[in-house]
Amino acid sequence: MPYRISALSVALLVVAGLTGCAGRGSSQDGAVGDAATAFFGALSSSPDRACELLAPATLETVSSDGEQCADAVAEVRPKSDLTSGPEPVVQAYGREAIVQWGSETLFLSRFDKGWLVSAAGCQSRGKDLAYDCTIEGR
Repeated sequence: MPYRISALSVALLVVAGLTGCAGRGSSQDGAVGDAATAFFGALSSSPDRACELLAPATLETVSSDGEQCADAVAEVRPKSDLTSGPEPVVQAYGREAIVQWGSETLFLSRFDKGWLVSAAGCQSRGKDLAYDCTIEGR
């Protein structure tokens, strides 16, 4: 199911990254990177913990599909050990963020309790097209 991040939203993320924010990063990048690291770590060791790191709408969607959340998140477990590769690339703008780590892409949103995963297992379908994500909210 394509993650319905609009082409305009992606364009704004890219433009913001290429303009005045380039090279400096967001003050939220560390917190976003930590949330992504915690999610990926939990996928292997504690799928129930990974479920706790999903945004409310994403958790609701996973639960409403009749599948156990722990089973659903197992589908987005990275195929390789991310810690042995390059660091994640984090782009946070306002309350939304994208993390690209190797071949893995996550979308996160900021809530009162911190950054939570709104979509995981995402693959780009090309320029100006929505991402195709295994897990996402509606």
